[in-house]
Amino acid sequence: MAFRLPTFNLLCNIKPLLVSGAPSPPGPPWRLVDIPCQLTYGRRVSMTQTGGTGDVGVVILTMNLLLPALTDIRGPQDKVAPDQVEVPAGSGRFYQVKGVDDIGKGFTNEHRTASLFAWPGTWLAPYP
Repeated sequence: MAFRLPTFNLLCNIKPLLVSGAPSPPGPPWRLVDIPCQLTYGRRVSMTQTGGTGDVGVVILTMNLLLPALTDIRGPQDKVAPDQVEVPAGSGRFYQVKGVDDIGKGFTNEHRTASLFAWPGTWLAPYP
């Protein structure tokens, strides 16, 4: 089976979080604008989580953002502030970057992935 690059069917905007960990104000200035990406739920398997919440059995929805190789997106493992992402670009749907790594490193299908949590209280309803 040949592995291939994902289809990058959306655009996203990327900028660092504020030092306090709060989201930066919506809109410009973005560090990166209109970056090709794909927002995916991965294998569509959700697990009940208990850590980091006051409730037992809270389901935490983690999305994956797939990006072209070497895209400058930053997670909490970096020595600088992690990023926040607006995807689709201009939608007002903000996410916190919770981890970044490469998929297929060194192969022709190399690309980057970022684990995302939706930023609480930032989305307008109904969702665009």
